[in-house]
Amino acid sequence: MTVLLVLGVVVVVGYLISIRLHPLTTCRRCKGTNRHKGAIYSYSFRRCRRCKGTGRKERFGARVFGTGE
Repeated sequence: MTVLLVLGVVVVVGYLISIRLHPLTTCRRCKGTNRHKGAIYSYSFRRCRRCKGTGRKERFGARVFGTGE
């Protein structure tokens, strides 16, 4: 039982360190390209609304623990 507890603590601490070092991930909608392609005219595009054209998105833990940008 204590082995599982120690393992859980190690996983949580590792995740928090990972969030602190790398708070951003690629946007799922535009796949990091910062462009949202049109459905009918696929050659046309606009800025991705979800990431506001940056191509990056904050990870879940960065938003919760306030370690993001």
